[in-house]
Amino acid sequence: MGLDKWIKPQEQEKKTEKKSKNQKSKLPKDIKQPKTPIQVSKYILTCTKCKYQKILRKKELVENDKICPKCKSKMKIK
Repeated sequence: MGLDKWIKPQEQEKKTEKKSKNQKSKLPKDIKQPKTPIQVSKYILTCTKCKYQKILRKKELVENDKICPKCKSKMKIK
């Protein structure tokens, strides 16, 4: 019992030292440079068969985007 009293305060001091070291290392990482905004284009797609319209905001269109979800035909891009 006598030894436990002496060992516990030393462990707590080591833990606080580790925490303070971790906080110092995190400070430079927190400062981030502003990111450049991604330029997104607006696409209006209309189906020629069923007149379904879809609006997408993407960087680039994929082939799957150009297919109508209702009738599975190709859509026109406006």
